[in-house]
Amino acid sequence: MPFSSTKSCDEKKWTEIFEYIIKPAVEESGLGYECEHSVAERQNIIKGILEALNKANVVIADLTDNNPNVFYELGVRHTLANRTILIAQGEKHIPFDLRPYPVAFYSESPAKIAEFKKAIKTRLEDIEKNPERSDSPVADFLQLRNVAILAHEKAASLRKLDALLSEISFNINEIKNTAKQLAQSLPPTSKLQNTCIKLMLSTRYINITADVLNDISLCDRMVDWFNQQLDFAHQSLIMDLDEIPKRLATAIQPIEDKFTSLLGSVAEIRIDFANDNYQEPKQPVVILSRPELEKYLK
Repeated sequence: MPFSSTKSCDEKKWTEIFEYIIKPAVEESGLGYECEHSVAERQNIIKGILEALNKANVVIADLTDNNPNVFYELGVRHTLANRTILIAQGEKHIPFDLRPYPVAFYSESPAKIAEFKKAIKTRLEDIEKNPERSDSPVADFLQLRNVAILAHEKAASLRKLDALLSEISFNINEIKNTAKQLAQSLPPTSKLQNTCIKLMLSTRYINITADVLNDISLCDRMVDWFNQQLDFAHQSLIMDLDEIPKRLATAIQPIEDKFTSLLGSVAEIRIDFANDNYQEPKQPVVILSRPELEKYLK
């Protein structure tokens, strides 16, 4: 907002507007915000204002009287971040470029102040729920520019999900082949694969729920165990060679069941992700290898 006198208000009136209208509207919203009037430092006025504009979680810009400093600072904020609230003393103060965006109007009458407080609280609540929602011409432009980037990232993630589905399907087929070989007393030959499984575990190219992530981690360990048994079966130094087929025969059905279940889970994720219906968990999912690590999550 302006620091010095403008067409509608002198310096004292601007101070009163901040202290008795804007600040109470923010701090009485009950959302825990502190409202500060950006104060320029003597050494470098622009630097201090830019730091404040960048640091603030929410910026309120008073467009009254079309003050050039306010519009400069608003342009800077629009370039740096969303979460900007526009206010003014009337519609005549809103330039054409900003009329598509919501503006909270205020005046000194008690009824208008109460209405203004309600409007500010509503905007702050919306910001809490949708912090990165576009609220400026700059954000709209960047959002359009990023559509191609986001589409490319989505296509890449879909290819990785397709590869993961293919790997899981391959493993199910090889597990069935191993079961047939064991049933015919033939030495098992088919190894399982977990390249795509490990890629999901290591990169999390999409965020998935804890249950699915734990299933993927379990299948990863199953692949390592399964392949290890096959390696043992081909080493003449291992004394209990007869026990290895028995171990595999006992474990083969639970392994197949787990991979089949995982195939269904990943297929559902892939369909929802492709149709833009996939809801990622709000909090990152962490696999805990030991119970004592749980305190770090908390």
